[in-house]
Amino acid sequence: MTDTVAHTRLLFAPGDLRGAEAIDDVALVSALGDVESAWINAQAHAGLISADSRAEAVAGIEATTRSLLADSAELETLAADAESGGNPVIPFLAAVRSRLSHDASRALHKGLTSQDVMDSALGLLMARVARQTHARLDVICELLVGLSDAHADTVCLARTLTQPALPTTFGLKAAAWAAEVQEVQSLTPRIDYVQIGGAAGTRAAIREFAGPQTDALLRQFHVQLRGPDAALTSVPVPWHTDRVRVLNWASHLTQCVTVGASIARDVLIGTRPEVGELSLAATGGSSAMPQKVNPTSAVLLHRNGMRAPGLMATLTSTAAEAIEERSDGAWHAEWPALSELMGLAVSSLIMLQTMGEGLSVNPEAMRTNVETASPGIFAERLTIAFGDRLAKAEIQEIIAGGGDPVAALKAALEKHPATQDETSNEGNPAEVDLDGFFSPENYLGDAEDIRQTIVDTINGPEPVSPGLLPFASRK
Repeated sequence: MTDTVAHTRLLFAPGDLRGAEAIDDVALVSALGDVESAWINAQAHAGLISADSRAEAVAGIEATTRSLLADSAELETLAADAESGGNPVIPFLAAVRSRLSHDASRALHKGLTSQDVMDSALGLLMARVARQTHARLDVICELLVGLSDAHADTVCLARTLTQPALPTTFGLKAAAWAAEVQEVQSLTPRIDYVQIGGAAGTRAAIREFAGPQTDALLRQFHVQLRGPDAALTSVPVPWHTDRVRVLNWASHLTQCVTVGASIARDVLIGTRPEVGELSLAATGGSSAMPQKVNPTSAVLLHRNGMRAPGLMATLTSTAAEAIEERSDGAWHAEWPALSELMGLAVSSLIMLQTMGEGLSVNPEAMRTNVETASPGIFAERLTIAFGDRLAKAEIQEIIAGGGDPVAALKAALEKHPATQDETSNEGNPAEVDLDGFFSPENYLGDAEDIRQTIVDTINGPEPVSPGLLPFASRK
């Protein structure tokens, strides 16, 4: 054990430090203290303990918390002591009680169980993380909308299954990124995290000592943790082995990581020198090759995307394994998986914002890549417009490259003149501008309408859902 540095694993995962503060041991100890203090204050508000006992107990909790946060050796001792009982609440309470008189000690944690405190503390951290993710997703969405507007007319290649497909615009691509981000934001879950169940989820001990003040006590505890607005909502029923809400939290965190990884994959392709369509301002070098400028933020986002599924799978298993009134290991397995996901979500969104702010677009390279892939990318248009007049082999010859596709198309059509019925129909392919047939601007379909619809939807009023926290809308 060291006296100076607490055990961490941040060097194994560069970038995790960005999200560590939200969910590290220091944050958890602070949250445990907040929950225990909230219970003490609730008892005082309900008239169940004296003002002196309240003040002494809260002071003892705060002093213990400060001591643990100031000394990494104490924090490591707490971690070691947590093994015997299977959770950190038990040694935390022992440390607090060592500072208290008999009366104040009796009020501490009275009627609660370790799961009440641990669940409420983890939920408290999750609520803070959800506020961070919601706010940062909003900033990222606005950033991507601006990028989309700036490149509404920038033609680039659409690629399917890694191969050139059709012309599109980078504005539409950026708008699609923004739509993903906005959807994740709109699905931010309701974080109703207060856990009050007692030893077996029946609140028997609480009812025993609080009697007719039980309802007031529960209400005050809810308000102490959630704030004054919680007085307008119902106190949650115990959810000791109902872990669907935890799975819902994990889903949101995984979505935050996944959307960053997905966008990063597009960016990584675009920043390849042989593609040259994108570049990043915030990049890293190589220890062995001085000429390299690595797109590090995108690389780390991609890495996070590969870490999240295993954590989500763990939390899916723990939810399925939640049995009886307290699970034998499934509950305990949630903590490291959920905390790591919280860190990944925060760090991913910070890196996604950094990547977006440092992203540069090269319209000339995009145009070059479109021209390099032409005229093959117009095969679909040829088939739709002239498939009834030209054989497949003739279309293949036109798009083979190496010659003038416009001249080849005109020559082929001269061999197969349009019929009288075809030339008489309004909007017939015979009216197509053959000279501009292979211009990408003339085969963008509804790209701009789709892009504008996405942007208008994002900039419109935020939809109201009963399942969401009352976050402020974009407007």
